[in-house]
Amino acid sequence: MRLCSGAGCGRAVADDVRYCDECKQATPEGDGIKAHSLADRQRYAELYTGARWQRVRKQAIQRCPMCARCQRAISEIVDHEIPAGVVIIQAQQSGRYPTDRYAGFYFASNLQGLCRPCHFIKTAEDKAHTGPWPDAVTREVTEPKKAWTF
Repeated sequence: MRLCSGAGCGRAVADDVRYCDECKQATPEGDGIKAHSLADRQRYAELYTGARWQRVRKQAIQRCPMCARCQRAISEIVDHEIPAGVVIIQAQQSGRYPTDRYAGFYFASNLQGLCRPCHFIKTAEDKAHTGPWPDAVTREVTEPKKAWTF
């Protein structure tokens, strides 16, 4: 016997069962972290393999070589601070990018470098997020486009 995986539920369930009957009815299909990250990764797979992403990814790593969260490890993964699917929808709804369907995916202001452990934690936090996401379009428009060095 083990405890039900439902939030705050303390009911006992069999070892091979994840949720009690009550929590199973209240839990939507594909509720876990894996479902969320796989959905965006699969939906935008062609964007992650394109030349434009490789260029933007390289720039993000150069801009943030150390993990943005722990500041101790080298960045291995370029992460969307606000999930890619959310930002793409925000960009489309803003009307600022009528010729670029996936403009939000490439917003430099929404990208950060993370180490693998921090990326795992951040992905879990994204899954548990409730309420509205910040406006990534406004942040992209107001952020300086290039850091000049002389």
